[in-house]
Amino acid sequence: MTDTHRFGVIALVGRPNVGKSSLLNQLVRAKVSIISRRPQTTWRRIEAIRSVEDAQLVIVDTPGLHKARGRLLNRIANQSARGAAEGAHVVCQVIDARVWSQADQSVLDHFSRPSVPLWVVLNKVDLLPNVNHVLPRIKALQEIHPWVEIVPVSAKSGYNCERLFELLQVAAPCGSPGYPSSELTTASSSFIAAELVREQIFRQMGDEIPYGSGVELTLFETDENQLLHIEINIWCETVGQKAALIGVGGERLKKIGSAARRQIENVLNCRVHLAQRVKVKRGWVDDRKSVVDLGYGV
Repeated sequence: MTDTHRFGVIALVGRPNVGKSSLLNQLVRAKVSIISRRPQTTWRRIEAIRSVEDAQLVIVDTPGLHKARGRLLNRIANQSARGAAEGAHVVCQVIDARVWSQADQSVLDHFSRPSVPLWVVLNKVDLLPNVNHVLPRIKALQEIHPWVEIVPVSAKSGYNCERLFELLQVAAPCGSPGYPSSELTTASSSFIAAELVREQIFRQMGDEIPYGSGVELTLFETDENQLLHIEINIWCETVGQKAALIGVGGERLKKIGSAARRQIENVLNCRVHLAQRVKVKRGWVDDRKSVVDLGYGV
């Protein structure tokens, strides 16, 4: 390691559904954070690590910042989002390049502190009518706030994401690595496995399944043949939700499990046996112990 080695913590913040999780995965070149078209998929901060020759960046995915109301899980996620700048060297506000909303302004109002450099990342530029719309969007943002950097990207296609990483690398202060170079995330393998199951619930159920479907691991161990055995409980709040998750003849639950197992095998690079049960736990999203026990109160 040279004396010019850099170590930085980068926080990705923004309103729900602007692509923070997809951007995190692009920046670290690996699947670390789950993604879904539904807003508020991320319920707690996820720290991913990318190490290159002269730098190590810890990139933090956070829940979408929104007007917290109603349920405890919602409020806890919002608290996690609001604290994202603590310990960060750079805060990147991720926005949808097509629009600047009042929700984006609320995020800016919260994070526009002189102590931490604030960048804006225009995600989803691939959804603009054409490339000629990018420069006008940048000029419009310059009128809103004196951002340190304005970087257009597409987390979906990967456009300009490597350039963003390079700029963040330069902006990071000099320092020794905080983690082994082989480490990809501070999240445990068991938590990642649970999140990948939850991702498939969102993907396969769409709007049919409500916000409060939690995943609890009851077994996570490898046998003598290097087969990882995972047993999970999927928590929902009503009998009707349980029936929807299971599906006719158990077909929907089978599809969720099959897709989740393949994802877990790809991410953890091992063979997996996955067993699932769906249970009703009324009001769990408003019970602090339940929320914390499932790992969402971190």
